[in-house]
Amino acid sequence: MHLRYVNKLGISKDIELTGEPLSIGRSREADIPLLDDRVSRVHCGIRLSGGEFYLKDLKSRNGVFVNGQRVEDTAKLKPGDRIQIGSTVFVLETATDKEDAAKGLAAVQGDMDDGKGYTTILKEIVEDIPAPAAGEKPAAKSGGRPAIKISQPNIKTSAPPADADADKPTPGKIRITLKK
Repeated sequence: MHLRYVNKLGISKDIELTGEPLSIGRSREADIPLLDDRVSRVHCGIRLSGGEFYLKDLKSRNGVFVNGQRVEDTAKLKPGDRIQIGSTVFVLETATDKEDAAKGLAAVQGDMDDGKGYTTILKEIVEDIPAPAAGEKPAAKSGGRPAIKISQPNIKTSAPPADADADKPTPGKIRITLKK
């Protein structure tokens, strides 16, 4: 579990929650110091107990809010909870973007170790992209990123003629063209 927030300098921070108690407050000694006059020196704490994370308001003057509700003493936290302390909003998340990217990369590497090649993996990714319906225009290019054009010829049961151009798609194959 992670606490994600944006500090006063506009920098996104990601704090991993472990079994160690975590303090949040205005004091420099707090695990997460917040430069905010509405935050007490030791405003609140987060701890792990019985496999669940709990937030405890440590008698702060302005209170702690979880999903808009003021915490009177202690609140059990769950993924997606929004915790407001002064003007700072924390979000409790299960994984970071880096962890998600690492899992995706590990999955692709695992597929490759099992014998799949780049072409097969790319085909599986492209098959997940919905193609436009008949008569519908393809989506416009977005932000200069390449668009994926998928062309699939009519599948015929007979073999292609011997003089077929190498440039033309063969039956049962998908041609993918990246355009800028």
